[in-house]
Amino acid sequence: MQTFTKALAAGLTIDLGVAVYLSCPNKVAGALLFSVALFSICSFGMNLFTGKIGYILQNRGEPNCLVIWLGNFVGCAGGAALLRLAKPQLAEAARELMAAKLQLSWPSVAVLAFFCGLLMYLAVENYVSNPSGAGKAVGIFLCISTFILSGFEHSIADIGYAALAVNGLAEGGRMLLFVAVVSVFNGVGSIFLHNLLRIGKK
Repeated sequence: MQTFTKALAAGLTIDLGVAVYLSCPNKVAGALLFSVALFSICSFGMNLFTGKIGYILQNRGEPNCLVIWLGNFVGCAGGAALLRLAKPQLAEAARELMAAKLQLSWPSVAVLAFFCGLLMYLAVENYVSNPSGAGKAVGIFLCISTFILSGFEHSIADIGYAALAVNGLAEGGRMLLFVAVVSVFNGVGSIFLHNLLRIGKK
């Protein structure tokens, strides 16, 4: 339950990034401000799927990343539903964004998600291992703004965009499949880099 509640909190926190990115007319500024979400998640010890999955082999499956993903999903989708009621203009922006995402080929989705996984691992690992408080913050802001401006795919952020944008069950099913594929390849990228770096240390 603690794993789930910390994941729920992380999902809600990602909605802060989703909201500010969609609200900001300057996408560079929006990408930088999105970083507040991951900085808060790391600072307060929340559970984010893309931040934990890279360590799954080293930690022998603890905490349970499936439980974390489900908690992130519930928190992010629920928060986005509330934002949709309060700020309908976010839904319009999210529909435009999701329409472009759903036009991508599946190999492109996989590659974009893989590279996002690399950056998420770098952001979290830097936060964990960097002795400098300023270095922790700068690492997060650089990695997050880089993945957003590069058009890489982040599964939990995509849950927020999809929950804001969805119209009907058929579209919801397509978006859920999209998020599932992104989740898998976020994990592949993060796990790959973690273990590649471990080999390099031996």
